[in-house]
Amino acid sequence: MKKILFISGLRFGDSLHILPIVSWLHKQRDVRIDWMYHSQVEYIHALVDLVREHSKHEPGINAMRSFNFWEISQWSGQNINPSWRPYITLTDYAHKLYKGFYDEIYCFAYSKEAFEAQTINFFSEHFAQEHGLGVDYDFRLKIGEPDFKFADYPVKIDKMYAPVMQDIPAIELSDKNGVVENMRLCAGAKAVLTTRTGSAVALSLARIPFYIKFVDDDYDFFIKTFHVMTGGITRL
Repeated sequence: MKKILFISGLRFGDSLHILPIVSWLHKQRDVRIDWMYHSQVEYIHALVDLVREHSKHEPGINAMRSFNFWEISQWSGQNINPSWRPYITLTDYAHKLYKGFYDEIYCFAYSKEAFEAQTINFFSEHFAQEHGLGVDYDFRLKIGEPDFKFADYPVKIDKMYAPVMQDIPAIELSDKNGVVENMRLCAGAKAVLTTRTGSAVALSLARIPFYIKFVDDDYDFFIKTFHVMTGGITRL
């Protein structure tokens, strides 16, 4: 069986869009993937927790490995953003680090130019197409059994660093719960309300319907780029 490494310097929500590619590759070739993630990205622990929980229920990920992009950037003398193409620093680093252990290495980032021009397509498709890979459109993020603690109440997940849901009457789910427990509470809640955040991507991929308070002026672009796979989104 071939040994495959995925590399991502992306943030929490953006990184989640790699999972439908993992699922496609596993189904097509019966392989499991090792995944290197940028350990210094804000809320990256949420990605790791979700991927590890998902992997308990569905194969595809063999191991999660961390790296510090800023140390790699200094080592290589290249000054690039880990979320944007090009990312030669990351692939070079992995080849040197693992000394030919992996048969295939894929690094995922997005085109800054396409994103800023709003010509980018759905992130999973955008990431996959560059490498000739596919997307499992039946993918569903597995979070375990729903928690019905708030079955009679709406819950909300805000942006922790820029709250926009303060005027919405609902029980606020704190990040102190951990992302897996918050997703389970959402799955069992009467209704879920959120905003433009990585948690919204997790909700979509887990196929949990939600309401979204959107304060920017690019809602249609946002839906096309981040939420092709979803259990249902209603704008507040």
